[in-house]
Amino acid sequence: MNEHNRALLIIDMQYDFAVPGGACEVAGAHATIPVIRKVLTSFRDLGRPVFHIVREYRSDGSDVEISRQEALKTRPMVVPGTPGARIAPGLEPIEGEYRIVKQRFSAFMFTELDLILRRKGISHLAVTGTQLPFCLRATLFDGLSLGYHMTLLTDASSSRTQEIHLANIRDIRDAGMACVTVEEYLSGITPPA
Repeated sequence: MNEHNRALLIIDMQYDFAVPGGACEVAGAHATIPVIRKVLTSFRDLGRPVFHIVREYRSDGSDVEISRQEALKTRPMVVPGTPGARIAPGLEPIEGEYRIVKQRFSAFMFTELDLILRRKGISHLAVTGTQLPFCLRATLFDGLSLGYHMTLLTDASSSRTQEIHLANIRDIRDAGMACVTVEEYLSGITPPA
């Protein structure tokens, strides 16, 4: 596989989800930041595209999933302009990287992600972030359905419990997607000549 048709997706690594004390903190998400940073650094060194996929909800909840409307009334999260919507420390985008805003689980739903990937000739996506059973999983399955080669970086992703994490990895692998560690993934990428 040619590393020039790969891109990295970092999903929902925002203060409200990935920093201790966040409005909707996911256990274990904060611990993945150094691992995600390692693969992020490699993609930057290779000059490959990086997509920071973030959630943002209007403060009135008018654009949140119906299953979260009540929760958002009592506990606002990832509201644009608030500290909780910022990307977690150490993973902030740099110039030339993409920031894609979504209001649904999948990074492909109602966003420009697919358009940009196709324009750039990207066919292989490495997926990291939080949390696996919802946003990562939806993105992985939508990407597969759209014809992308999807790879989950298992140690650069998180779920509320290890049991949930392993069950989802099993399902994703059973669907024919690659599930590997960051070390395994990076060993397959060579710097351009």
